[in-house]
Amino acid sequence: MSDMQNYHNMSDIFPVISTPVSVLGLMSGTSGDGIDAALVRFEPDGAFRLLRYEAYPFDFRVRTRLQGLMQRASADEVALAAGYVAELYARAVEAFRAHGPGDERIDLLAAHGQTLAHRPAPENWEGIPVRGTLQALNSGWLAHKTGIPVAYDFRSRDLAADGEGAPLVPYGDRRFFGGLPGDSVCLNIGGIANITVLRRTPLPTVVAAFDTGPGNMLMDALAIELSGGQNSYDAEGLFAARGTTHPDWLKTLMSDVYLHRPPPKSTGRDRFGRDRLAEFRASIGKDVNLFDLMSTLLDFTVCSIVDALERFVFSENPIQRVILAGGGAENSELVRRLRIGLPASTQLSRSDVFGVPAGAREAMAFAALGEALLRGIPGNVPAATGATSEVILGSLTPP
Repeated sequence: MSDMQNYHNMSDIFPVISTPVSVLGLMSGTSGDGIDAALVRFEPDGAFRLLRYEAYPFDFRVRTRLQGLMQRASADEVALAAGYVAELYARAVEAFRAHGPGDERIDLLAAHGQTLAHRPAPENWEGIPVRGTLQALNSGWLAHKTGIPVAYDFRSRDLAADGEGAPLVPYGDRRFFGGLPGDSVCLNIGGIANITVLRRTPLPTVVAAFDTGPGNMLMDALAIELSGGQNSYDAEGLFAARGTTHPDWLKTLMSDVYLHRPPPKSTGRDRFGRDRLAEFRASIGKDVNLFDLMSTLLDFTVCSIVDALERFVFSENPIQRVILAGGGAENSELVRRLRIGLPASTQLSRSDVFGVPAGAREAMAFAALGEALLRGIPGNVPAATGATSEVILGSLTPP
């Protein structure tokens, strides 16, 4: 047994931070549409405060390149993508600093990187079961360009502990919303929709968390076509509101086997991305009203969320509130239909009401994971990922 195998605590390897820290969480999600940056100050006693939040959307060329890399990429392109994403992040950090007060302190960057592939199900390679995840980000590049230490690679350790490596946001949800009375579901509708179920037992406890299925990703792909490339999403659901949902199309979409799998589970672009949309359109024929298709895709997102809640959450105990965040919170037509689908007794509120801007939730969650790494606190939630144990997440690159 090596000396490294004898280490049990983070403090055995390097000193654990016990002072206030300000962490800039950087997140670019499965939609590949931009970088969210949230600066959070964390106190040793558990208190936190969001200092600032900014969003930096990618232009069409950047989105196209990143989404192309998510579909297929050579080894050379993957290597170049790490530097490309690091430079995009470095420029976002530069812009964030330029817009803030001159004395603003950033102790750490907690950077998720751009997920190009996530394969949590084990595959047999010459008798060795392997799992994989790939977030494009050259942490050394980012640390060098900004002069700030970088926490990154948050999924790998959970995979090693036989988890899905996702979702990772539940740690932040417990950190930010755990003080609310009663039970809550934190719902994030990004490219993929995911939920965290928080129950007070009596302490705030994550009892489940998983990806429910599609979020905005399918709708975003169609919005680009409907707008002639001018819009990367259906602003306020206006395209969907002009259409009529086809029940037979919706029934086909809702038959996806992923939706019926019990949690823990995670999914992504490989299942609910552009290829899935092309495959579905081929199955329903060419003469399709695209507004009707958009309406159906929106209902697919809503119905898969409601079905997951009814099947895996509400069947256990009623939930007092659903806290909504992510880009889907800005789609008023989606929110309207979601309210109709939820039980009348369940309150639907934006996360802004509780001090977490809807667009900042995931970036804040990664800031919390960065703080956890510095303090030597496990950042995964086995009830969410299926890991066999709690583990400290992330790697650290010095400035």
